[in-house]
Amino acid sequence: MKPTVVALHGFLGRGSDWDQVRANSNCGAEWICPDLFTPGAASFDPPDIDGPCWLAGYSFGARLALDWLQREPERWRGALLLSVNPGNFQSDAERAARREADKKWADEFKLAGWDDLMRRWSAQEVFAGSSAPDRAEHDCDRGRLSAALREFSVADQFTDPLRLPSRLVIMAGARDRKFVHLQDRMRDAGFPGIFPVVAEAGHRLLLDAPDAVAAALDDLVA
Repeated sequence: MKPTVVALHGFLGRGSDWDQVRANSNCGAEWICPDLFTPGAASFDPPDIDGPCWLAGYSFGARLALDWLQREPERWRGALLLSVNPGNFQSDAERAARREADKKWADEFKLAGWDDLMRRWSAQEVFAGSSAPDRAEHDCDRGRLSAALREFSVADQFTDPLRLPSRLVIMAGARDRKFVHLQDRMRDAGFPGIFPVVAEAGHRLLLDAPDAVAAALDDLVA
């Protein structure tokens, strides 16, 4: 039986964001790449799958993958997590600040003009050094985007490394200094797996380095 890779895109993304990775991959897997934010999108629950299953996730999708891994650790062989924030804030003040920031963005995604909103979203420091994808308003469910920022805020996320499979790859782009630092914190906190850093890449690894992502996934599944 072929292995299955369930690949979860980031906030504002869609399943086709994984197309270049799939084109570069030689792992021989069946791929499931659900759309999470388009009108009529799939739920945020894992699909029903038989056989060996692997998870891959980018940014928001990687955080969702961490939730799935902790809820059913026996179900997944391992996971590739790109640009992932596990939560685990070091102070209540830091957590409260992030929750407030996510609430403000949630309001913006309900009401703000789309083009200006996309410019301001991509202008965030975390995306520096990465190209911005083109996202049309009619391809997105704004209510679902807003709800995700409130209901799946990283401020409310806590990841227990003891509930994760040992076969993990936690990857960041070298230009994404915040997430390289988060990698170091996860390693120090006892998260399992390996922690590659991709040269000449930023936060948006699916756009910046699909070949490196595919190679890491192939090694993991093999």
